[in-house]
Formats: sequence, C-alpha cells, structure tokens
Amino acid sequence: MEMKVCQSCSMPLENEEMIGTNQDGSKNGDYCIYCFKDGKFTDGIKTLEEYIEYSLQFAEQAGMTKEQMKEHCQKVLPTLKRWQCTCTDECASGYNSNCTCTSSECHCAEPKQ
Repeated sequence: MEMKVCQSCSMPLENEEMIGTNQDGSKNGDYCIYCFKDGKFTDGIKTLEEYIEYSLQFAEQAGMTKEQMKEHCQKVLPTLKRWQCTCTDECASGYNSNCTCTSSECHCAEPKQ
C-alpha cells in the first residue's frame, strides 16, 4: 500500500493526528495539519516558487542540504494537488510551462500584461 502524502508539502500522512482540518473541524485527507487547518492553508503563500523558498528552512530537519531540498521541492511539489492547475486543457495536460495557477487560484483568465 502506497503511503499517502500531504498534497501541499509532500510530508507523509502517517497517522490521523497528522491530517489537516476543514472549517467545520472534519478531517481533510489531502493535507497535513501543518499546511491546512480550519479550512485554510496556514502559510499564506500563493505561488509554488514562494513555497519552494519557504520550504528551504526545513532542509536540515528533513536531512538535506538547502540545495538538495530545493531540488526535491522542484521535482515533487508540482505533482501535488495544491500546486496543479486544471483550469484549462493546456494547463491540465502539463503543456503550459508558463502557468502560475494553483488548484485554489487561477490566473489563466487574467489579462496578459
């Protein structure tokens, strides 16, 4: 059986206490308690790039150098639900390398500057 991971940070969800909560207090099985509590993301971060930089502070705790952590985050985080855009066919297929959307915030409809 494959270990379930937080769909924001990729931390293994090893037990019930690790699971985040919805606004009504029920468990949200997609996210850990550190990323998602009371129906909201706890970090206030909007973009994947910001989150990768934020994650570097946890490198030592994860047994990695900052460079290793950055590489890990760049590889793994884009595959997680929070950081995937599905608002257009191009984004959902992974062919829009310029997409800056997350699963909770779409920028595809915004006018280009």
